[in-house]
Amino acid sequence: MYFPEQNFIRHCLTHLFGTHVVSSNSKIKIMATHQHFKIGILGGGPSALFIYKRLVDADLPNMEITIFEKRSRLGEGMPYSMEGANDEHITNVSGNEIPEIVTSIADWINTVPKDTLDKFHIDASRFNEYKTLPRLLFGQYLTAQFKMLEKIAKDKGIQTNILFNTEVADIIDDKETKITTVIANDQEKRDFDAIVICTGHLWPKKHEGKIPGYFDSPYPPVKLGFKADHPIAVRGSSLTAVDAIRTLGRYNGDFAKDKNSKLTYTVKLIHRILKS
Repeated sequence: MYFPEQNFIRHCLTHLFGTHVVSSNSKIKIMATHQHFKIGILGGGPSALFIYKRLVDADLPNMEITIFEKRSRLGEGMPYSMEGANDEHITNVSGNEIPEIVTSIADWINTVPKDTLDKFHIDASRFNEYKTLPRLLFGQYLTAQFKMLEKIAKDKGIQTNILFNTEVADIIDDKETKITTVIANDQEKRDFDAIVICTGHLWPKKHEGKIPGYFDSPYPPVKLGFKADHPIAVRGSSLTAVDAIRTLGRYNGDFAKDKNSKLTYTVKLIHRILKS
């Protein structure tokens, strides 16, 4: 998982506001100015969340922020939604490795309904910041943090416009006027002093759909939710490969622990019996 670093954020803000940016005690601030800044954030996933937080933390009331999100939820992006995860997928970082947003994961867990925690086999009383989370649950956490930041922004006098189900079709940068125009799928033109592109993951299809049984990526995972009575080759051994193996493993067998706590995997035979 990628989190924009403090120096990167400061560089972006310096580009936006010039010499108005100051840094003190690990906090980025923007010196008071009477100019009204309009900033567009393209994408509403995890990276956009951290950019949004830094802008809100800058304490500049005369700032207007517009977020373009092609889905109907903020925060989760592709990796932490059904487009990039199933129940079996977990984060690759624990709570203590995630930068501060509004509330910690450990505190947020105590606010999650019990039926949701039960679905992911989580006991709130035993949860701590050194544990990983199911990715879909982590997506809910990021969505909740976005909502909290929206309220903080409103209290600070920062206007936030959220455009759900909106895809960006084109960006026009006018170097003379220093205005950037964003054209969305509704064909409306919106002008900004600056934009931040946080469009996230893109998995292009090269062979998928042309070669039977070939997948360019394991996302969305639902496409690997099939019964397989034959060997399957996974190209690569990174975290993406682990995701593919977890999904195939879930749909084709069961994990269990014996009396010695040894983990075993048993292949489901029902589809083989039906075939024979």
